[in-house]
Amino acid sequence: MKRATKRCGWLVGLALTVAGAGAGAEEIIERVVCVVDDDAVFLSELERRARPFLAEIPAGLSTEEQGRRRAEVLRTALDRMLDDQLIRRAATRAHVTVSEDDVDEFIGRMATERGATPEQIYAALQQEGVSRAEYRTYMESEVLQLRVLQARVRGRINITDADLQQAYRRAVREAADQTVPTVAHVLIGVAEDGTAEDAAAARQRAAEVAQRARGGEDFATLARQMSDDTASRESGGVLGEIQPGSLPEALDQAIAALAPGGVTDPVQGPAGWHVLRLVSRRAVEPPPFAAVRDRLYAALVNREMLRQRGIYLRELRRTVSIDDRLEVTRPAPAAPSR
Repeated sequence: MKRATKRCGWLVGLALTVAGAGAGAEEIIERVVCVVDDDAVFLSELERRARPFLAEIPAGLSTEEQGRRRAEVLRTALDRMLDDQLIRRAATRAHVTVSEDDVDEFIGRMATERGATPEQIYAALQQEGVSRAEYRTYMESEVLQLRVLQARVRGRINITDADLQQAYRRAVREAADQTVPTVAHVLIGVAEDGTAEDAAAARQRAAEVAQRARGGEDFATLARQMSDDTASRESGGVLGEIQPGSLPEALDQAIAALAPGGVTDPVQGPAGWHVLRLVSRRAVEPPPFAAVRDRLYAALVNREMLRQRGIYLRELRRTVSIDDRLEVTRPAPAAPSR
């Protein structure tokens, strides 16, 4: 953030303009979108911070929808910039610092959790328009915020054994409503370069399978005769136990609606059309309290840290003067074709 001194205070909030050639028109090239005490946030800084997220707005949206999405992204980015500024001030007062080695360690730990290397993360972000330096700046802010929060609000958190027992009872109640299904299927495949006619023909074949299965024919025999899934065909189409969320959403939803022995209508998946049969459902047995105590504790601490973070940031905002001047200019309509 650039410092707005009293000598140029009249410029705060005023757009810098350039005259259009021979037309007297003016184009905004820079303006202040927010002032925290005497620190100004310029539109260019905000757009640079929001660039990866602005790039994710689909180009085919209407001008109105693009403007709405842009406004949401810039608002979120500005709020985060303000939080970062307040955290940095708090860190300076508390003499909290972050070194390059600290950032390396943090990024390395994140990469390990994702089964990748830091260089792979840098390369993936580069493809999304985020430079190595920008990413490291973001991560430095994350580490700094964690350290300030540890110093300022960690002492406010007190997780008792009663809290853990309550969380465990809640998890047990939720587990009582969960089941793990065993599923069989027949896949009528559609080639990646298949035409719409190919897809329609495959769906018709899948509908025939569903009709025959509901008519009393043995599902395993149908799978051996008609399924294109070579991995499960010889076992009568049995896929085994399916963990919730491990299949595409459309398949998960179709399975969830079945009673044991039930057969779905054709459901489209990435490889073609599926006809699914629910073989059985197994109730989920909750693990003993001792086995999940540490995990519950970590989850409760993280949840409370998020709550205390919000409280702390609101406290910090009350200590400064914030002049929010963000007014998002919506994209201009495309010129009519001639």
